[in-house]
Amino acid sequence: MSIKTAIVGFGQSGELSHAYGIQANREFDLVATCDLSPERRNYARQNLSCESYPDHRELLAARSDLELAAIVTRSDTHCAVACELLEAGVNVLVTKPWALNAIEAEKMMQAQQSSGKRIFPWIPMYWSPEYTKIKELVADGAIGRVFAIRRYIAQFSQRSDWQTHLKYGGGYLNNWGAHIVQPLLDLADSPVSRVSGHLQQAINGGDGDDNFLAVMEFENGILGIAEYAQAMEGLPSFLVQGTHGTIVSDGSAITLLQKDPAQSGDAKRSQFAIHGKRFGDEADIYRDVARSLLEGVPFRASVEDAYYGTDVLDAIRESHLKKTAVSKFPSLNSLV
Repeated sequence: MSIKTAIVGFGQSGELSHAYGIQANREFDLVATCDLSPERRNYARQNLSCESYPDHRELLAARSDLELAAIVTRSDTHCAVACELLEAGVNVLVTKPWALNAIEAEKMMQAQQSSGKRIFPWIPMYWSPEYTKIKELVADGAIGRVFAIRRYIAQFSQRSDWQTHLKYGGGYLNNWGAHIVQPLLDLADSPVSRVSGHLQQAINGGDGDDNFLAVMEFENGILGIAEYAQAMEGLPSFLVQGTHGTIVSDGSAITLLQKDPAQSGDAKRSQFAIHGKRFGDEADIYRDVARSLLEGVPFRASVEDAYYGTDVLDAIRESHLKKTAVSKFPSLNSLV
């Protein structure tokens, strides 16, 4: 049995991430794409051997047998497109950010509940070989009780597309939150009690942030720091501090340092190479989508995780705008 699948939004990400991931798994039958650009529609017809439509409404009119749609459109359209597809009886996978704010996330979750269909949030770091190894070491108690986690990404490049405009859902907190903030929330494994957020527009045009720093306090006492920096060199991509050691990653190798602080002597040092795609292999993600739809296997990235991540991003923005820490987080009980 194949899952009849479409890609809604066939730009670079739709092609390189989603078409690749879908075609790498025989459980899917890629039957269509959608894109506003006639050139991209023609490209899809020629290279994917499937029909292509201007928008998701024409797709739904033409394909009553559609079972899954990957939504890779501009960020400000994700909520509306997802809700319409869910209401039409189609499961959806929604690229990052799956929603612009908690209000949109709630609408999508309600559409999922009323339709009986599924939302698969795109949180590729949950499949990252770097992150999964760090999570394994923490779970094994390799560094004792964790008390601080730092997540950092540095790049130095200027862009001038819609991602620089807030009205389109742009800004790097939206674009990179799933890569930087979400794994930190997952690794801390505790509700956030307080957030302090700082956003900057450093080198891009538009009005969207391209630099951000968030400091999070968790109820279990962990301090979390998440940062995207416009810099040519920077800090480790992960720095996890525990009572009996430290985990450091530079994106290509993970170093584990273990030591009893009450004892003298050098730390025990171990190193683990990172193999595979640093931000997760899309083929693995779609494999798990297929297993979830066909076999009922729980999907690694839950809507509850995605909702909470969105809520924390909202708090980071609120903290920045109010220039004060934010400490109120609503309950999910009424939504799930």
